[in-house]
Amino acid sequence: NASFAVGHVALLDKTSFQLDSGEKVGLIGRNGAGKSSFLKILTGVQKLDDGQIIVQNNLKIVYVPQESFFDKDATVFDTVAEGLGEICDLLRRYHHVSHELENGSSELLLKELNELQLEIEAKDGWKLDAAVKQTLGELGLPENEKIGNLSGGQKKRVALAQAWVQKPDVLLLDEPTNHLDIDAIIWLENLLKAFEGSLVVITHDRRFLDNIATRIVELDRGILRSYPGSFSKYSEKKAQELAVEAEHNRLFDKFHAQEEAWIRKGIEARRTRNEGRVRRLEELRRQRAERRNV
Repeated sequence: NASFAVGHVALLDKTSFQLDSGEKVGLIGRNGAGKSSFLKILTGVQKLDDGQIIVQNNLKIVYVPQESFFDKDATVFDTVAEGLGEICDLLRRYHHVSHELENGSSELLLKELNELQLEIEAKDGWKLDAAVKQTLGELGLPENEKIGNLSGGQKKRVALAQAWVQKPDVLLLDEPTNHLDIDAIIWLENLLKAFEGSLVVITHDRRFLDNIATRIVELDRGILRSYPGSFSKYSEKKAQELAVEAEHNRLFDKFHAQEEAWIRKGIEARRTRNEGRVRRLEELRRQRAERRNV
């Protein structure tokens, strides 16, 4: 029973949504329908006007927006490792010291490196370090490069890598294929197919959506409608619904035209004093106006 509006426009209108374990949901809708706002609501970044979000305890939810903003002076490794929690600072410092030692040895640096190695080992941090490096390797990202030197596509890869190394239970992706080349899209597809958690993704890439989604959810005029199966199955079902709606509208318009012709008779209509019929015509006009404004 969730509601959320921007100004006078209801993006969510007393609607409901449930995400089950392991589901991969493709969220679709017209531009401006509120899809991105809906993802922010799921993360808790955006608050509902009415209703509530119920999240299972200890679920890790990770959100990747359309555009991510990183420190341009940070390295790729540091940025991706940000999501690793307390071990992050240790791994960052270890990589900085290692990089400095490549340019010349120092007893102080060697001592610090040894201390960092022991501390990382005690916290079982090498597995996380390996996970970051493996992900960067798969995406072709240079770990010591500054973020400010990356292209738009590389920054998108950094955002996806940062999300992935956090091992989320729920992954929320807003237009993840933007700026990605074919190889990166294929990597992402394979990653998401093997992902055991739950996924909600917004994308205009219909092929990508067809390969990933196990359910399509359409956001239309504030209402969330669910369609099981792939995007192709949704398209077939939607075409059938639109055909039925078009026939309903045709019959409605025909009846409305007949009633308008009756009221235009003027004197005859007033003579009959059929007030119920006049009220019905007013309701028909209201319904038609609402339909045309959608």
